[in-house]
Amino acid sequence: MNIKELNKYLQSLPEEILSDAADIVAETATEYYQSTFKNKAFDGNPWAPAKVPKKTGSLLIDSGALMNSIRPAVITPQRVVISAGNEKVDYVRAHNEGFAGAVHVPAHTRKTKEKEVFVKAHTRNAHIPRREFMGDSKELNEQIHDRIAGYIDSLNQE
Repeated sequence: MNIKELNKYLQSLPEEILSDAADIVAETATEYYQSTFKNKAFDGNPWAPAKVPKKTGSLLIDSGALMNSIRPAVITPQRVVISAGNEKVDYVRAHNEGFAGAVHVPAHTRKTKEKEVFVKAHTRNAHIPRREFMGDSKELNEQIHDRIAGYIDSLNQE
């Protein structure tokens, strides 16, 4: 099911169900987007593997800040917006869309085991492969449709 079909379905729902449907959409989308980190895939497409596999943890998860920043920003019967990132997680777009280019590294002090080392400001080239975890997804649209249909069936059984 594509997004246009899902929108058509949602618009056909009665007014009294729309507010509950908005909550179902927000909850389902948030769960789906967060689950992409565990599955290491989005909409059935696996992520590019790491150049050097991690010994512990998971790809794109060090502290969990990126995954935990995914949350509903707007929930109304007409619109649901799921957002990711905050002031501590400003790298969301680079991971979701990929990035290749120069990155400015400011001057800083690096701590080693023996001493602190001053590092001059410099530029380095970065290549971050696309590992999409948010966006339009047929899998998500199907999950939303199935959950809303189940909710409507439960109302009809009462």
